[in-house]
Amino acid sequence: MNIIIVGAGKVGATAAEVLSNKNDVMVIEEDTVVAEKIKSLYNVSIFNESGTNPKVLEEAIRRHQAEIIISTVSEDADNLYICMMSKRIKPDITTISRIRDPDYMVNDNYGIVDQIFSPELLSANILSSLALLENGVDYESFETIGMGLATFSVTKENTSVIGKVPIGLDMPEGAYIVAIKRSDAIILDCETVEIRMADSICVLGTPKGIEDFNQMMGVDRPASDFVILGATVIGVQTARLLESKKRYVKLIDNDPVLCRRLARQFSTVKIINGNIVDPHLLKMENVARADVLMTLDNNDETNLLASLMGKKLGATKIISEYSVLDYESIFEFAEIPSRIGYYNIVTNQIAKMIKTEGNSSLMMKHDGRMFFSMIIQPKSEVTDQYVGDVKLPEGCRLTGLIRDGEVIFPRLDTKFQEGDQALMFTNFAKLKKLEKMFGIELNYSV
Repeated sequence: MNIIIVGAGKVGATAAEVLSNKNDVMVIEEDTVVAEKIKSLYNVSIFNESGTNPKVLEEAIRRHQAEIIISTVSEDADNLYICMMSKRIKPDITTISRIRDPDYMVNDNYGIVDQIFSPELLSANILSSLALLENGVDYESFETIGMGLATFSVTKENTSVIGKVPIGLDMPEGAYIVAIKRSDAIILDCETVEIRMADSICVLGTPKGIEDFNQMMGVDRPASDFVILGATVIGVQTARLLESKKRYVKLIDNDPVLCRRLARQFSTVKIINGNIVDPHLLKMENVARADVLMTLDNNDETNLLASLMGKKLGATKIISEYSVLDYESIFEFAEIPSRIGYYNIVTNQIAKMIKTEGNSSLMMKHDGRMFFSMIIQPKSEVTDQYVGDVKLPEGCRLTGLIRDGEVIFPRLDTKFQEGDQALMFTNFAKLKKLEKMFGIELNYSV
């Protein structure tokens, strides 16, 4: 496909990296230094002009014969304007807008924007969901099917699951164990594997099902006290979501002007102005007594330092956000298990939006692990076959079937039917074999 990306900031650059694998991509970027950097890194063409200039948009759309335009500049109003002008220039072009402020997430977009995506708001939803799962260390959201994929850490307190096997657990409705992570290994065929302390359990389910599984593992004290470091867009929205759940939240930030403004906006969230990496301030604000400490500054180094300070002060659960992909391994080395990658969120949202008709409708990719859906085709090898009779490629696990809007967690006597939406979890799998078996082409590299 011929795609134009307007803006080469954090989101635009990630979109360029992901989409240039299989598409003809042009990037419109006004900053010459940034434009040259993107050109040197990825297989894209560059238009070094302002994307808010209608003449520039008209020339770019005509020259590139664009089918899709993705606007990712910093201002929400500019993104909507770029999409509006693109529709006027070429009415059948698909417009996608990045939005940061919830006030711009309008339901009726008057035909201006075909799709809206907001990595910041999705990050906040994921963070607030993870913060409320006392045993949770990771969470992925699949809003298109109303489900999530949560990872739970097994500690000595989780006596209800230690020594048990998944097939013998009284699983809550709407929850299904996908895999067990043990050290560096991921066990997909885990139904009869004994759960041990220090294992991580991956659970697919509805929000209620995941919440009930968390309770089933055992909760010593419900999480009710939260400290957020960094009044970023993500930090503020996370505070709003937790406030709506009637939780006590402290939001700390360095900017006094921003803190005064936020103090007028929130009713119960306590706003504190101070250096978020000042150990004396963190100690004075009792971060060690909080059920969850979240480090959500825009700077990865600051988040890492704040997380390490929180850990030193005795915080029991720390959740951090990072934007540069290389920091994933750094946070892992620092033993911060709960971390949300902004890069991964952008990548996955882009992948879910740019897809071929009948192709996979959602995808998650992380360290070789993927979660996606695909439609069972009439001539597929598995159509009308029982799940127990189908041998999937190594590293693949069927986690569910969506049929007539209902999720079916598979049993051996479950039958694949034409039109089913199969939910698949894979770990370093040979996906070409899976494509051949199901008679489809996945968009795992977009």
